[in-house]
Amino acid sequence: MDAHTNSEIISHADAVRVREALGDVLQSAPFRNTRQCQSFLKYIVEHTLAGENDLLRERVIGTEVFGRKHDYEPGDDPVVRVRAAEVRKKLAQYYQDRADSLVRIDVPPGSYKAVFQWKAGQLTTPDSPKPGMRKFRWWWVLVAAVIIAASAMAVRGLRSTPPFAPSAMDQFWAPALTSLKPILVYNATTTVFRPPDLTDSSRDLVPVRGQYMCIGDAYASVVLTSLFTRKGKLYQMRYGTDLTFGDLRYQPSILIGAFNNAWTLQTTNYLRFVFDKHPTIRDRSDNRLYILPNLAPDGRTPEDYAIVSRVFDSNTGELLIAAAGITQYGTHAAGEFLTSPQLLAALAVNAPSDWPKKNLQVLLHTKIVGDTPGPPSIVTTYFW
Repeated sequence: MDAHTNSEIISHADAVRVREALGDVLQSAPFRNTRQCQSFLKYIVEHTLAGENDLLRERVIGTEVFGRKHDYEPGDDPVVRVRAAEVRKKLAQYYQDRADSLVRIDVPPGSYKAVFQWKAGQLTTPDSPKPGMRKFRWWWVLVAAVIIAASAMAVRGLRSTPPFAPSAMDQFWAPALTSLKPILVYNATTTVFRPPDLTDSSRDLVPVRGQYMCIGDAYASVVLTSLFTRKGKLYQMRYGTDLTFGDLRYQPSILIGAFNNAWTLQTTNYLRFVFDKHPTIRDRSDNRLYILPNLAPDGRTPEDYAIVSRVFDSNTGELLIAAAGITQYGTHAAGEFLTSPQLLAALAVNAPSDWPKKNLQVLLHTKIVGDTPGPPSIVTTYFW
């Protein structure tokens, strides 16, 4: 197999194939139920691809992946070495029956850098000119020079046209889409109470956790991941309890939902617009409250509010985006807002000129007709 050493530059196409291979590895039987091994392998693969060798030291990995304090002593706490040994063993198990894999991911002993071995002929390399074409190369250089000179002369008499302006959609999502790391999309689950015997509703109810999701939350995750697919951006889906603070510190993240999502409440509670006691949004600048006076016990409401937040300097250390309503209707509207070129263009109209590089919050309002949220409208915005 061809091998990529860590000093080589990996092309974008090869990086995509490595990440696809990584996804297959993480979903395989050896890795499926070992979250720490998953997090460890994802971390070293992504930072190897990014060439960030300074982040592949034992102490840094212990802090970033396993949540150890910055002053912890690797000599006293061998968590990184132990997990590395487990990962090497699991990789060997995975590839035992996969000799035909296009790319193999390895972690050599004594190192925390990933090595990628390619099936012969699969490594992307620059095209070499055919022997018969070399003698004509000077001719094509001359033709190209003439074309360039003619083009320059032609445009002198023309009015200059403004450069292509990226859309508001592109500007909003650029920080996430240009990241070398995949986007993490997290959906919380909702606890449902039901009788132990579904045929007998008279008995005491028992909580069922980790199995159900709100419709509005599901809608938001579907439209967001569809957007990333169209943009060619890799993403990862997480649900329920399958998330740690270390995951949020590792890559750009999107948190969906609020009152059913403790991570949203915890990571955005210092911002201007926050979710207060259910069912309330509070503006911390003047303590104004946005409430749902007609919210029914079954969760239905004729209107809803939502908050969209994009924070560069979040307390996770990575880009954080939150899309959440007071109820699932508002979360549905937030997902629509984040994936609508027209709605994001409306945001940009009254935004400061440098808004693509600023933190921002958008307070949205939507009216619900027949359990379907209408197009969200912007109530107010805040940039900093």
